[in-house]
Amino acid sequence: MLDFIELFNGVARVARPALENGAGASAMQDRLTEVGIDSLDVMVLLMYMCELYGIDEATSKEWRAETVSDVHDLLMAHKTREPASVASALEQIK
Repeated sequence: MLDFIELFNGVARVARPALENGAGASAMQDRLTEVGIDSLDVMVLLMYMCELYGIDEATSKEWRAETVSDVHDLLMAHKTREPASVASALEQIK
């Protein structure tokens, strides 16, 4: 099974290349506003995550996530596929 926090942090660094080393989520309960990404970064992060999980853009536009767990739950509820590994997912969104 995929380490979702590792995936989240990897995608967050793609969405916000200036994210400081060491910044990012450490737990599912972490609030998005506290992990070093702003609202625009969250939109980009969700775009990438939806691409990885096979979720159409119209569905994701309605989402409101406040925590890493919220992002996970939304993805799991709507996914049509799942990345094989964190490395392959990050390679796919480069």
